This record gives sequence, C-alpha cells and structure tokens, in this order.
Amino acid sequence: MSHMKYYLDWLFKDLHGRNGKYVISEAPNLPLIVFMVSIVLAVVVYPGFWQTSFAIIAYLALVYWGYLEIRSGRSRFRKFLGCAGILAVAGALLLRLGI
Repeated sequence: MSHMKYYLDWLFKDLHGRNGKYVISEAPNLPLIVFMVSIVLAVVVYPGFWQTSFAIIAYLALVYWGYLEIRSGRSRFRKFLGCAGILAVAGALLLRLGI
C-alpha cells in the first residue's frame, strides 16, 4: 500500500506549494476557454473559411494551453495533460493532412 501512496503523491501532489495538497483540477484558464468555444463554433458553422479559421484558433489555443501546463503545471498530472493536449493537436493535424 505504501507504494501506491508514493505513486499517487508523485503524480498528484502540488509541486509549487509546500502545503502538500493534491492538485487534480483547476478552473479553466483563458486558452482552454478559447479552445472550447472555437471547437464548438468550428462544428456549428457551415464548412468553409470560418470553419477552418475556428479550427486553427482551437488548435493554437490547445497548443498554448499545453505549453502553459507543461511549463507551470501545479502537479505532474497537469503536466501530462499538457503533453496529451499537444499530442492530440499533432494527431489531429496529421489526420487532417492525410498523412
């Protein structure tokens, strides 16, 4: 059981504070809100210029959010989420390009 506690502490403990609290979720910051709104608009609007524009904005916002999480995430879990966001954008772009 002590191994499980060690790994949970390693993954979820606050890296920036000395209070020893677990950090799993936080309120969405601006790049994540921009991503969510842009992705909804890209799905709702008619295909063409605006759909492509909203999709590009969504990709850029998610990459920026991932960068911010990797650079200043409060726990290793949040840093892994940032990596997953950037990898998701890379995968989506590869699918869109047909590679």
